[in-house]
Amino acid sequence: MKVKKKFLIILGIIIIFAVACILLIYQNFGKTSDFTVIDESAKIEEAESYGDDVTGWIRVEGTNIDMALVARNNEMDISNRDYEYAWTNSFPDENSNHFTYISHNVRNVSGNPIVGDDSMTYFEQLMSFIYPEFIEENQFIEFTNPDGETSIYKIFGVTLIDEPQYSSYYDTFSDEELEEYIKKAKDESMYDIDVDVNSNDMLLTLYTCTRFYGDGNSYSFRVDARELREGESMKYSKVEVNNNYKVIEERMKEGEKDEEV
Repeated sequence: MKVKKKFLIILGIIIIFAVACILLIYQNFGKTSDFTVIDESAKIEEAESYGDDVTGWIRVEGTNIDMALVARNNEMDISNRDYEYAWTNSFPDENSNHFTYISHNVRNVSGNPIVGDDSMTYFEQLMSFIYPEFIEENQFIEFTNPDGETSIYKIFGVTLIDEPQYSSYYDTFSDEELEEYIKKAKDESMYDIDVDVNSNDMLLTLYTCTRFYGDGNSYSFRVDARELREGESMKYSKVEVNNNYKVIEERMKEGEKDEEV
């Protein structure tokens, strides 16, 4: 009887140790994304048939954002097109180190943004990243250049800020300017995301307008990402809300009261 009891105690310790190891491994390495790379060459060619300066294609994990990227010029009317797109005010090329694109957010304007409505268009679903549970399981962006070469970017910052989309007018930064931008993006982010970023990384920024705080303001919703490094896997990083999220939570509560009324 004593032998059996001793065996059960040892077995229990082994099980506890094994579970602890598994949890530690899971915590340290996280889950791997099943977001797959797709050849977008045909879609880019189709978008080019409209006569715009197409600079690539973009897809965002967990959303229905799947659209052409175009360089805006004086002749382009961004409010009138026969296909969905995001645009830039700069002209990124092989020498660029920071790509920035903007697209419309017409419908998703409340203090409690909608998630998962597939009828949404353009960047309306970008607001999904305002929810911590969403970004915990959606952190990757597929970026395809005009030559059909595809890269995966990983999100390192999500920001709702009272400023215009100024970085869309630049594509090439000095190392010092890039480091300054990275620090700004991390400091302003509503999440602390465990992603290392430096001036050697290629950056991608997505902007959309938002009336999260109501009409008549210049707030922007910004998602910042950096290109996966050589040999880096698509594992999800740890995400924690920080003090910047408190004002957003308060606004969401106000939005709930408005909806009750």
